[in-house]
Amino acid sequence: MSTMQGFNYRQFMQEYWQKKPCVIKGFIPNFVDPLDEHDLAGLAQESEVDSRLISQQGANWQVTQGPIDDFEPLCKGAWILLVQGVDKYIDEVNMLTDQVSDIPHWRLEDVMVSFSNEGAGVGAHIDEYDVIIVQGKGRRRWQVGLPSHFNQLVTHPLLKQIDGFDAVIDQELAPGDAIYIPPKHPHNGVALTDCLNYSIGFRAPTDLELLAGIVDESEALAAKQTRYTDPDQLALRCAQAPASLVSNGELQALTQMLQRLLESEAGQQTIVQYLSRQALPELACDEEYTKRDTLSILTQSAVLIRAPGVRPIFKEKASDTFTFYIDGGAFVAPQEIAVLTQAFISEEATHLPLNLTKIQMSLMADLCTELLNAGYWYLENA
Repeated sequence: MSTMQGFNYRQFMQEYWQKKPCVIKGFIPNFVDPLDEHDLAGLAQESEVDSRLISQQGANWQVTQGPIDDFEPLCKGAWILLVQGVDKYIDEVNMLTDQVSDIPHWRLEDVMVSFSNEGAGVGAHIDEYDVIIVQGKGRRRWQVGLPSHFNQLVTHPLLKQIDGFDAVIDQELAPGDAIYIPPKHPHNGVALTDCLNYSIGFRAPTDLELLAGIVDESEALAAKQTRYTDPDQLALRCAQAPASLVSNGELQALTQMLQRLLESEAGQQTIVQYLSRQALPELACDEEYTKRDTLSILTQSAVLIRAPGVRPIFKEKASDTFTFYIDGGAFVAPQEIAVLTQAFISEEATHLPLNLTKIQMSLMADLCTELLNAGYWYLENA
């Protein structure tokens, strides 16, 4: 059995990440739950929140998709309430990702929180992504196996389960412990008592998902598109080749056309734009800021705080301006504040006042006004 005592990022990446599962004892020492089951139930009642409740009575499994107005008729037998993206609503849950802050933002999906009563789980199954599951209050038994071929079970149309596996990890977790499960590793978690769990999920798009995502973000590529031409291709075709044939040379020319587009600066930025998509809830600021307001704010004693779940990403510097993306939206900082902006978006909180030149202050005010009005940052008085 693979076990880490405490979390060492370098050791974790070298020995375990996408290689093998492990239990991390004391992943968060002296862990205190940032919410309780009542808070979770409140989120599950909201229409914009992705939630579901899974219950089991004997061989009978039931799945109810949120929003959930009445829990009483659903909470029968062993049951578990799962709520996606809680990090986007509760800052203290978002802070759990600080434990893995060295992993690139674009690889982080969200933090799903679940509450289970004794005996509850979602059944043995396989996921296609990495996950670190932190144990909150209570205890849960985790069993994890190795990748192989498994028979699918159809216990409910909304559940993907397997019929069983040989466990290489079989251990109970206490509050603050965690378990890391790589993709394609079968696993099963069963609550031994009422308990909370926090699943930090990581994403990795398939090639087809990436291609589809780029198409969805194609507005930025429109000015860079080229049309296929074949001044020499037709002369190279064999005279006896049927007109219905697409030649290897033509396929190669089409593939190279796509490759040039994807490798262009616009293509690379479009990929980053797609990777920035986070499905953030609608964010709103308390008031509409003007540039004059923001100029005043930047000279006061206050704190600018990044909203929960907001994780900006950017491409390695390739031009004088600095472009970063939040949930598909592009923000451009001029050269004069490029370095300042990179530092600013990399911090969860920026303490004011800022000591800048007059030009830098004006440009930062433009950017901060846009970010404040989008709800991506908010102001907290010092």
